[in-house]
Formats: sequence, C-alpha cells, structure tokens
Amino acid sequence: MPGRRRFLGQLAALPLLLGGCQPNPGRPALQVGQPLPAIALRSLDGRSMSFSPSGGPYLLNFWATWCPPCRAEMAALDRVHRALAGRGLKVLGISVDTDRYLVDEYLRRARLSFPMALDVGGAMARRLQVTAYPTTVLVDAAGWVANLWLGEKDWDAPAIRAILERQL
Repeated sequence: MPGRRRFLGQLAALPLLLGGCQPNPGRPALQVGQPLPAIALRSLDGRSMSFSPSGGPYLLNFWATWCPPCRAEMAALDRVHRALAGRGLKVLGISVDTDRYLVDEYLRRARLSFPMALDVGGAMARRLQVTAYPTTVLVDAAGWVANLWLGEKDWDAPAIRAILERQL
C-alpha cells in the first residue's frame, strides 16, 4: 500500500514537473511582438531598481524558491549567462518570493552568476499577468518581447540557443 500511495503522489505532481508552477491558469497578458513596459523591482538588499526595457537584449526569468521547475532550470540559465553575457545578452532572475532571506539562502547554495531582483509579493508579475512559474521573457534591444516561454526549459538546447543568439 505505501508503494501505491507514493506512486499516486508522484503521478499527482507530474503536471508541475512537466509544465511549471501555475498559480493563475491561462496565458500572460504579455505577448510576443509587444513592447515590454517599464519594470520596477528591488535588489536583494532592498534598494529600488529601475529597468529600461530598451537596454536589451534581456532574458527575464520570473521564478520562485518554492517552485521545483524554477529551481531545476537555474543552472542552465546560469550557463546561458556565462556563454552569452560577453556578447550582450543580459540574464535577470526575478524572484516573486515574499521572503528575501529564502532567496538569499537559495542563491548562496546555487552559486549563480547572473543578477537577481525581487518582485516583492509578485506585483510586477501580476501587472504582466504572469500565469506560471517559471516564465521567461526574451526582450530585444528595442524593448519588444521577442519570445516568451512558460514552464521549465532546457536552456542548453540548440534550438533555444539559436533563438537567443539571433538577438545578439
């Protein structure tokens, strides 16, 4: 009986592992071909951060420490940052966690090299109607949404790397 319960529990978690953590089902308001609005965020030490979408290309990753697919893709996002930052791609993690200490602890263990910001309480994610975590937005140099990914992605995949490279 314990084996069956564990199997059923794993089966119930499968949608989260395949797609992402979805607090609000549906598509985000943000769509490919639209300008990204100005974003107001906080640094991990609490300072206000202004973000100019036209300074791209950017890869913006909305994530949370409580989201297993978010954590699973972080190492690959870090590899993207390390490989393409020198050519102009800026990767920015945007945590929707309410507790910055949880984010600090996770980042200390994960040893990521790309910058992180806090969307305290998810205000910006709500404004953009981000419906699943992780959600990653590719913004071109002019500030327009060039691509949008919902759920965990393999950032090392050649097809995704080709999309990113076209923005450089």
